[in-house]
Amino acid sequence: MRHNKKFNHLSRTADHRAALLTNLAIALIQHKRITTTLAKAKALKKYVEPLITKSKNDTTNSRRVVFRYLQNKEAVTELFKEIAVKVGDRPGGYTA
Repeated sequence: MRHNKKFNHLSRTADHRAALLTNLAIALIQHKRITTTLAKAKALKKYVEPLITKSKNDTTNSRRVVFRYLQNKEAVTELFKEIAVKVGDRPGGYTA
């Protein structure tokens, strides 16, 4: 059965996929726009949208949760300082 196997594996192992999505998310946050394939963009959207939602609430725990995914201090700072302010009133769909 295929229960809970809906996301795109991108023909990579779990560790490689996690590293790929982390690097793409950091690049997206720092450069505001990236060029990638459609499949990677769709996978990245599911990865980064919850992080942006989490950044709207600037608490120590929120920063720690986001840092666990990104592992980049500059990206986390930019996400909480600049991006969260710009999309603060939106209910979702930040990367559309």
